[in-house]
Amino acid sequence: MSDLTLRLATPTDRDAIVTLMQRAYRGEESRQGWTSEADLIDGERITPEAIDQVLQNPRHRLLIAKNGAGQLIGCADIEQLSEATDTCSFGKFAVEPSLQGGGVGKVLLEAAEGEARRSFCATRMVMTVIEGRDELIAFYQRRGYVATGNSVAMADIHSDPNMTRGHDLILLEFAKNLD
Repeated sequence: MSDLTLRLATPTDRDAIVTLMQRAYRGEESRQGWTSEADLIDGERITPEAIDQVLQNPRHRLLIAKNGAGQLIGCADIEQLSEATDTCSFGKFAVEPSLQGGGVGKVLLEAAEGEARRSFCATRMVMTVIEGRDELIAFYQRRGYVATGNSVAMADIHSDPNMTRGHDLILLEFAKNLD
């Protein structure tokens, strides 16, 4: 991890972020890692336009991680839920599939929590994880995230009914106090 560089993303990082997120979650390449959703969800994980919107929104901080060769190997987004809250959401989290399990995700998550505290005075971070993704849930639980009891059907937040291949996917909410 000594050659890992973290910084806020810029518009010039957009295409690399989109490619990384697709590689980490969709298609055959994603199966190299343990975050793959290839058997559950079809379609694009993120679009260039969605990244542009994040980068232009002052309530977002999109972090990227690069290796010593300058290659993008991870990303994570923090969003201040509203100006009136001390809660941020964590998402758009991806690590190069061949590097998953090597500590990049842990470093990025810790950096995201620090950025949420610094930029938004956040005292709480929330996120959602697909129900049944036990390894991923355990990763977050080892880092202090606990189930809130809240959930949402993925069909309620995505407009493409074919995206989930007929699976009734549920997103479980997890939270961590950042104090």
